Amino acid sequence: MKGFAKIALSVALIAIIVLSIVVASVAWFTSNPEVDANDVTLDAARTLAVAFDPTVRKTNYKYNGQVGNVASGDDAPYVYQAGSFTIRVDSLSSDTMAAEVTVGFGTVDVLTQSVGTIYSVLISDLFTITADIYQANASGAYVKVDIPKQNEEDPTLSYFRDYEGAADDELPRYAKAIANLTIADDGKLMNGANPARFGTGSYELSLTYTFLPEAAYAVWSSVSPDYSTIYGYEYAPSDGGYIGVLNYTAYKAKYHYGLPRYSKEGNVYTLAENGEYVRVVTAYQPYESVTKYDSGHNISASGTYIKVGDSNDYVLFQRYNRINGFPYSDDKYEGEKFRFTVACAVEEVENEA
Repeated sequence: MKGFAKIALSVALIAIIVLSIVVASVAWFTSNPEVDANDVTLDAARTLAVAFDPTVRKTNYKYNGQVGNVASGDDAPYVYQAGSFTIRVDSLSSDTMAAEVTVGFGTVDVLTQSVGTIYSVLISDLFTITADIYQANASGAYVKVDIPKQNEEDPTLSYFRDYEGAADDELPRYAKAIANLTIADDGKLMNGANPARFGTGSYELSLTYTFLPEAAYAVWSSVSPDYSTIYGYEYAPSDGGYIGVLNYTAYKAKYHYGLPRYSKEGNVYTLAENGEYVRVVTAYQPYESVTKYDSGHNISASGTYIKVGDSNDYVLFQRYNRINGFPYSDDKYEGEKFRFTVACAVEEVENEA
């Protein structure tokens, strides 16, 4: 993606594009994002919008158009850290209890200047997400830095970076207490094979996003990676060679937070507040190989409808192109924003450790 960097240089008069959190539309669904374990659970959600922003210089998240199709260098996968939750455990009901954290993500809306808004992309089609836990520590190796506000009414957001010496002495310092937590399908924060457990104290949960779909990330991080198989799917409504296959699939908090949910009886799916299913794109298949239907639900090679899984539902299909590396990183997406919801919940559980 060398063209991306050239455009950034000519348009923004800088050699790189720097990632920041855009705070124009941040809304807490609860009044306080800090969690008290005495409440047992808290559901806090906010909408994040991230963008390649040339105006914020000090985030250490330089983007040079990487598509993630080699292990290192210009095209190594691009990684950024964005957004955090404060988890405060003031007390637990007994010495045998601990706090357990779940995180959920809504689908992503991609806002672009040239091709408009692309709605409801699964977060797993764009990012691989891990998490780190930081705790305040006067001699810690990291500092917490506020991101400059775009507007006065915006809330304050922060990120973590390495402590850089005396110039950082006025900034709060932190130690990384737990690194590289993963997120299970049910949203549980996992420390290796086990759920991460927390005692009393105050913790900062920081999320890190790698610009590769999960399937591509698995290839990139494998023992013998074949980088030629790293690709994503780009929405292309008029001429895409692939169809996004809609299906009813089991609800997973990690990917499906906030989506309409359905219950199932036979092959009938009905909207239900806590249903076990959601309707999403679960696969991408070549245009020629997908069974298409006309508006009367008759099979037709030129039809524009697709049957949804094992249901009796038919919807207009969407078309995509398969592209190398991370989708939506083409020059035409310069200045794009990715807007999605993040939810965090904390629950007191029996500590089995």
